[in-house]
Amino acid sequence: MRYRDVSVFLGIAFALPWLLWVVEQVTGVRILFFAAMLSVAVATWVAVRWVWRPSDVRTATALVPVRPAGRLVRWCLLAAGLFVAMGALALVANALTGVPPADLSLLSAGSALSALGPALARFVLILPLAFCEEWGWRGYLLTRLRDRMGTWPALIVVGVICGIWHLPFYLGPWFSTSADARQSFLPFVIYVVLFGVVLGLLRLGHGSIWPAVVAHAVNNTIVFGYLDVLVMDPGRRINPWLAALSGWQGWLILLIAIAVLWRTSHSSMIGDRKVW
Repeated sequence: MRYRDVSVFLGIAFALPWLLWVVEQVTGVRILFFAAMLSVAVATWVAVRWVWRPSDVRTATALVPVRPAGRLVRWCLLAAGLFVAMGALALVANALTGVPPADLSLLSAGSALSALGPALARFVLILPLAFCEEWGWRGYLLTRLRDRMGTWPALIVVGVICGIWHLPFYLGPWFSTSADARQSFLPFVIYVVLFGVVLGLLRLGHGSIWPAVVAHAVNNTIVFGYLDVLVMDPGRRINPWLAALSGWQGWLILLIAIAVLWRTSHSSMIGDRKVW
């Protein structure tokens, strides 16, 4: 079977987080968040090294190019700046349209500066875990599915798979933003699909996963964990369909970013043999 490695990858990538979920439920030790991200890298390594076996793993899974270094740095800065800008725009849109719990009156220079250091430290710590996910989702899986179905279907399918992969988190205390985890899971999946398309376009535009790795880490630590903390009232309940970049206003901002990225970078996409 030509794509047996994809089945192996998906089997491991989905099975390990559920196994970790069981361990977490039994022991009470909260290991799922970090270990699940590592499991994607484990699945990638097994599928690539022992099933697919490409002649050049680095090229096949988008670990290169890294030269010229200046171009890589520019793409990484673009990725980071894009997500900071989108996160800020979403919060401003929430505040201006009265979507709770965003409240611009809570913003102050003192709170921004005091929270910046811990946020940057979390960014550095999360980078290796963001790499684990991006190597699997956008480095390996997007490459394999794109060869078979074209760019846009692959971008969307990877996003859906990645969103569903997060389900174990919603059966525990991690990501659910409401008393009913099912209420927050569906908007989260929609967000992850759009988020994944942006990351995929960054990866295809540069040719390597590194801009997507940086963007993923910025999203997890600066967009969610810094910007939202500055302007959100912690005493008010979050509606997952509305709030921040993961709400419907954020989806519109992501769609605009997708259109701009596609228009400006698709001509430079490496290996763009088939779009649909």
